[in-house]
Amino acid sequence: MNTKNEASLFTIHKSLTKILVPSDSAIHPSALAATLLPLILQSTARAIESVRDKLIKETQHRLRGVENGKEKVEEGRKSRSSKKGSSVSTALKLYEDPWKIKKTLTESDLGILSRLLLAADMVKRHILPMLGGEGARAAESEEGTQVRVWDTDTKSMHQLLLKRWSSSKSYVLIGKWSQDFVRRRELKKGDEIGFYWDPYTSLFNFCVLKRANGS
Repeated sequence: MNTKNEASLFTIHKSLTKILVPSDSAIHPSALAATLLPLILQSTARAIESVRDKLIKETQHRLRGVENGKEKVEEGRKSRSSKKGSSVSTALKLYEDPWKIKKTLTESDLGILSRLLLAADMVKRHILPMLGGEGARAAESEEGTQVRVWDTDTKSMHQLLLKRWSSSKSYVLIGKWSQDFVRRRELKKGDEIGFYWDPYTSLFNFCVLKRANGS
């Protein structure tokens, strides 16, 4: 108990002594109430004030500790960021651009042959490994292998046939390429399209990345 509270209690004690042990008269209830109530209220207010001051000091101390902790965390983050620099930037770039297979369409991709010509190195790197052994072998044959393609722009599913084109040693996507993609999506020469394999749905995603007219 602090000094202020002790002094208050001592004052109450003296007042009670005068009232409860009078020298020549009986205790009157109204006199008792009139004397005690102000003293009790005063003592209570001082006690509350003391507790409030203590809580304020403790809270300020904790807040300073939290601010110091935040500053140290921020300094550490900046330090790690400056050290990793280019590697972090590269990782973010790769994450933001999932379209592993990109192609700017030519006249032959849109003509009467009804096939999309794909470079052999792109297919071997980004498509064949996703098809499994049997699917990859079928893609190398005359029969080819069926692949499911999800159009992310129109939210529609399509089916194409992937096979090796012996005359050019490249690969082609045929089947309904002209109907489901060229005509339906109104593809033009110079449009850039993209594909990538989605391991969660086990199909290829398709998107018109950029139109020849800039849209």
